[in-house]
Order: sequence, then C-alpha cells, then structure tokens
Amino acid sequence: MRSHARLLALVVLASAVLAMLAGCGSSSPAQGPAKPLLTKDANGTPIVIPSATPQHIVSLTPADSEMLAAVGATSHVDAVDFYTDYPAAMAAKTKISDGKSLHVNIEQIVALKPDLVLSYGGETAQDDQKLMAVHIPVVDLPIQGLAGTLTEIRLVGQLTHLESNANTLVDALQIRVDAVKAKVSHAAQVTVYMESDDTVPTKPYAAGGGTFDNDLITLAGGTNIFAANSTNSGFPQVSAESIIAANPQAIVLTEDPQYGGNPELVYTRTGWGVISAVQNKRVYELEPSYSQRPGPRLVDGLEKLAHMLHPDLA
Repeated sequence: MRSHARLLALVVLASAVLAMLAGCGSSSPAQGPAKPLLTKDANGTPIVIPSATPQHIVSLTPADSEMLAAVGATSHVDAVDFYTDYPAAMAAKTKISDGKSLHVNIEQIVALKPDLVLSYGGETAQDDQKLMAVHIPVVDLPIQGLAGTLTEIRLVGQLTHLESNANTLVDALQIRVDAVKAKVSHAAQVTVYMESDDTVPTKPYAAGGGTFDNDLITLAGGTNIFAANSTNSGFPQVSAESIIAANPQAIVLTEDPQYGGNPELVYTRTGWGVISAVQNKRVYELEPSYSQRPGPRLVDGLEKLAHMLHPDLA
C-alpha cells in the first residue's frame, strides 16, 4: 500500500510539473518582426519590418522595382514608376508617374491603399513625406555602393517576408562578385574613362568618385581617371583636354547609342586620336542599367566590364 501511495504521489507531482511547463510555454511572447539590416532609410526614418506580409506594394523607382522582382515579390506589386522598364512583368504594372514631373501621383497611390511603398536615394523625399503623413509606410533605400546594394536586396527580402529568396539570390551574386575579383587580382590595372553623357561634345559628363560606376571600375580591375572628382553627385562635367591628358587605356560609354553613346563616334572626335584607348580600339559600350541602376544587374555590369578591361582573363 505504501509503495502504491508513493507511486501515486510521484505521478501527481509529475503531472503538476508538466502542467506548469506547458503553462510557461503558452505564456511566452510571440517572436516579433526581424531586426532590419539597415536601421534608417534615406530620409532618416527608422526602418520597421512589417509584422504581416505586404500585399499591396508600390515602387517609386526602377531600382526598387528590380529588387522587388528579384526577391519574388512581383505578384504583390500594384504599381510602379514611369521609368520602370525591367523586368517585363514589372514594366507592365500600373504607372504612378508620367515622366513629365519629378513627382509621383499621391492621390493615385493613396487610392491603392498600399501597405508598403519603396523608394530610393531620397529621389522622392517630398512625396515620401506626403505619403507618411497619411500613414502609408514608406522605406526610401539609401544610396550605397555595390556591397551596400546587396545588403539592400536582403533588406527588401525582409520587408516583403521573402528573406529566404533574397538571401539565396545575394549569396549567388556574391559568389559571382568574388569570382571577378579573383580573376583580376593579379592583372595589371587598366586606366578607364567612363562617360555618361556627351551632350556638350567638348565637355562631357564622366563617372566620378562615389558612384556605382566607380565601384564597378575598381572591382573589375581598373582605375578610374576621375575617381578623385565627386562633384555633381559623382558625375562631373570634364573637359576633352583633361581626358586627352589622362590618356586612358579604355573608354567605356554608358549613354544610350541613340543619344550619343556610340563607340564609333568616339574614334572621330577631334584630338582624341592620341588617346591609348582610341589607338588600340578599346572603346566600349555598357548599358546604363548595368552600371547606374542599383540592383542585381550591377553584378552583370561588373562581369561585362571586367571582360572589357581584361578580355584575356575571360
């Protein structure tokens, strides 16, 4: 009888302990949203990861559109800006700007009732404030270099609850970046003049310091002849004389051919025949989206540029 009573007491005690543990487990707080990879956006606004997956997203720049598509959020995007042209599924979305004004259509966006609006680089700062004033969440991604852009792709994954997709993508992109760096690590540096606009033939705009273009030149095994000049947001207007004096070994045009970015025309420029790049037929064309639009295609641009500068390493 005594051993039966002792056994019964042990069972009751065990049941009480299990009940207590179960009660503790049920009262534990639910895990909150993930900590954002960046604390503040381009407007200085704290970044908060939505507690629920955003179902109605609006993109205010082509860069945001490409990042959203890349992490798999296309189906949740309701509208994009006028200049979004890639990928095709994003380009076909409703437009919230017309290309005639620097501003987006606030009323149209409000009517869509978005639960997330993405912008980039403070380009829409005034519009961001108007949207936030009516309690629409806006994240304006800050301008960063290539490495920072990869982090921002991960952040877009966090914001859209597609973090796994974003991490897989960025890991693959980083492998490609590292492969380029390894290839050019022991190659001789190539001096580069990268041109973004030659509307004024004798005073073109060049890629200077602090730009994605400059990042790509450096990572691709080149030396930007205007790296020390970061005026005009990193795209200084320079003289033809300064380019000729620098004597770059390669010239890369990032302007659309229909607006002057045609390598064949460079060979006919007055006085440029003495430049090494012209003499050795090393004038190339790189689509602007591959060098100036933050997003996954920057890595495509890096690979293309590395091949231009070091074709023997391909």
